[in-house]
Amino acid sequence: MTDEYEVKKKVEYKVDRKTEAERDMEDVADKTKAGAKAAANKLSDPDRDIGMEYQKEKFKEKLD
Repeated sequence: MTDEYEVKKKVEYKVDRKTEAERDMEDVADKTKAGAKAAANKLSDPDRDIGMEYQKEKFKEKLD
């Protein structure tokens, strides 16, 4: 028979994993947005460095 402490521990673990998954999804979404914006900027001005554009857009996404 499990005691109340073990049950609570299992519930907290599941909640923590869900929160971690949500953070990962937000991170992926931010990186995707930044990559898309960097690619659009590269198309408008082919002389731009795509890596620098990505870093700049990623920084902007983190600020929002």
